[in-house]
Amino acid sequence: MACTKMTAKKSNGGSAPCVPLKTLKFTKSRPSRISGGELEGGEPMEVSETVHHNGFCILCRDGSASFQENPLFMCNHCPRVMCRLCMELPLDTEDAILGEDVSFMCICCHMKVAEEGAPYFGFYYPDGTTVLKSFLHIQASLEVSALAEISAAPILFIHLVLIDLKTTGSPFPFAHSFLQPYFTSGGIEYREIAYDIISAPDAYLKTVTQIIKTLNKAFVWEHIVIGISTHTDNDQGDIFAGYSDDGGDKHYVSAGSDQFLEFVLHPWQSVLDCAKETYLWLLCCGSLVNNTDAFAGMQSAVVRHKLSATIAFNARCFQPSFASHLLLAFTEHVLVERCPIRSAFGEMLGQSSKLGRHTDVLLLTPLEATLQITKFTWGDTKFRPWGCFLPIQCPTCGRTNSWHSAYARDSGNKTYLFECKNTSCDQSFTFIQPTGATMLSSGRKQGCSWMEVPMEPLLT
Repeated sequence: MACTKMTAKKSNGGSAPCVPLKTLKFTKSRPSRISGGELEGGEPMEVSETVHHNGFCILCRDGSASFQENPLFMCNHCPRVMCRLCMELPLDTEDAILGEDVSFMCICCHMKVAEEGAPYFGFYYPDGTTVLKSFLHIQASLEVSALAEISAAPILFIHLVLIDLKTTGSPFPFAHSFLQPYFTSGGIEYREIAYDIISAPDAYLKTVTQIIKTLNKAFVWEHIVIGISTHTDNDQGDIFAGYSDDGGDKHYVSAGSDQFLEFVLHPWQSVLDCAKETYLWLLCCGSLVNNTDAFAGMQSAVVRHKLSATIAFNARCFQPSFASHLLLAFTEHVLVERCPIRSAFGEMLGQSSKLGRHTDVLLLTPLEATLQITKFTWGDTKFRPWGCFLPIQCPTCGRTNSWHSAYARDSGNKTYLFECKNTSCDQSFTFIQPTGATMLSSGRKQGCSWMEVPMEPLLT
């Protein structure tokens, strides 16, 4: 007989009856969001307003234990810094470059504003003349984009977990651990809350209130990343909200996506409104986005809470641990290097090719009063033509390894045709390039790559 065994379930799907959440009277007032977030280029000698500088050199990406050992020179035009060890300063120039009337321009700002090919001097007097008599030698290469930073702006991770849900291997605490070396003097927090907003809604609200009081005493959290680890109903896409409080058998019940997200996010709104960037990662199964009503409700909540970006997945049985590489790439490119998430997303996916065999990835970002929604799907000419799943066996004759493939180059719509190798079987599949699909270069391999496909928002 075939051998069987039981193991722990890793995917976040299932079924649960949907119930309305108890109505809470939230205050309507919302603190205004602090300004900032984007850097603007200026004339070479124009000094910008005061900024909070990075704690790590843009070249070597390392810090400095003491000023005497390796001082960090702060750029007067952006938050970047450069360390002494990455420069070859001429002898007897230390006093001159530290003069009160001397400004410093990092190599990245120089490349942005100077004429192409202009030599880099680094240190300047107010009238624009150079402090150094010859160009400044740089002894390191630029390991990140010239537009990047090495930021250590305060980051808050909030992980909301369905009560009693096992999250072993979850990428969310892993991402927090990955970032800790960048915050040698604090400025990073991770808070995990097990929620049951059905049978114990007041306990959730009390916990959040206490946490916010503590957090507000520490920092103004410039970046907030919220992860929600839960189940979703396989058919309706409703989000598991806790245990039933009807006095019967103990079982999970769910709530509509809009109502659920309103309940769990609103208590955090005072913190969210003071952040420059807020991100939501929905670590749950794909019925949330595959069901039209659930997806529309989710979009409404995302717009209402003014989130900078939301990331979701459409695998029917999504396994959050498979998204580890994507989340780590997000922490590096977006949180540390401060790249806009839409600009960085292709590179993030390039480090997550195996994720594409499991799920598509959806990115939602604000666009005026609505959303810009993009689905990123992994295409493979042998296994996932144009991002569609090809059956592992012929559904008609049951044969495995059964497909002849052909690419219709002259069809105009770039069509793949797969026919069963069994001559007595007439089963075939046709796959057409999705409308508006664009191939991404990052992570591209022979015969396979990520694609981005625009989606229309469901907001009315």
